[in-house]
Amino acid sequence: MLATTHPHDFTNKEIQIIELIKKGLSSKEIADQLFVSENTVRRHRQNIAWKAGTSGKSSFRKFIKNFPLAN
Repeated sequence: MLATTHPHDFTNKEIQIIELIKKGLSSKEIADQLFVSENTVRRHRQNIAWKAGTSGKSSFRKFIKNFPLAN
């Protein structure tokens, strides 16, 4: 997964997590795949939501759905 430039200044790890969320993986599945704790994934999700300016699950899901996947 190659990171591209995004206006929100996401880290490469955050973009990787966005892509995994977009593919339908849960925080636990993402944590297992990336060999990190679920708490680490939750923190990344919080940072993504903050940088994206979303508030609440609905707007976060909408942001994820519209996020362009890297080629």
